[in-house]
Amino acid sequence: MARIDLPAGDGLDVAKALALAPHFIDVVLGYEKAIAASPIDPRLHELVRYRVAQINQCTTCLDFRRPDSGVPEAYLAQVGAGEGGFSDLEKAALRFTELFVTDSTAISDELLSQLEKGYGTAGLTDLALVVGKYLAMGRFMQVLGLDQACAIDPARLAAVAAG
Repeated sequence: MARIDLPAGDGLDVAKALALAPHFIDVVLGYEKAIAASPIDPRLHELVRYRVAQINQCTTCLDFRRPDSGVPEAYLAQVGAGEGGFSDLEKAALRFTELFVTDSTAISDELLSQLEKGYGTAGLTDLALVVGKYLAMGRFMQVLGLDQACAIDPARLAAVAAG
């Protein structure tokens, strides 16, 4: 249940909340479209997205699955522990994600260098923007209680994001 008063009607709580701040709608939808177009490998994208969801404790984000990721549920269960069948580069990306969300000043030059070597400068930049988006929107939804009481159908969420 939302923690704020939302306009009546059908639809996702997040859409109702954005209707209260219409000057953000184009920005949020634009960011969603940019994230959907990210060249980050779908597997890595899902791993870092899910790690942010765990930290944010966003029910919507925890329930969502990126359909093209190919990440088994068992791997998602290991994301927070950093165990499982993750490559060294994926482990570094998960560590980066965790620090980005919880203590960004603790991100070392060595970690950035490892990620830049593995993904390139553009890839690291993209990774930071992807993690930042999930941090911001996940916290927005979790803090305000938007869509936290329901499981979101990924196709429905994608349709909303597509506008």
